[in-house]
Amino acid sequence: MNIYDMMKQFKDFQASVEDIKRELRLRKEILERDGVEIIFNGLGEIIDIDIKNPELKEDWSKLKPVLIDLINEAQDLSRNMAKEEFNKKFGGLLGGLGIGF
Repeated sequence: MNIYDMMKQFKDFQASVEDIKRELRLRKEILERDGVEIIFNGLGEIIDIDIKNPELKEDWSKLKPVLIDLINEAQDLSRNMAKEEFNKKFGGLLGGLGIGF
């Protein structure tokens, strides 16, 4: 394989990775616990937080642990979504490359 073919394959790989990222960014998931709802995408970005429990709205010390727990769970779920999508596309190839999933 010559350098031109390798560069083309790498460029195709990069385009595929960007496609997956776009898909994950558009994917919306919702977690709810104790009257707090968090909406996030497949990249782990928090899109919205809705506090439905009036008690939590008034007491930060009660709200804070719920938010931290939900955000951590959203990030874990997002990482799993990303792994799943990359594995579908690349069949586990990325695991050996040390890409952060």
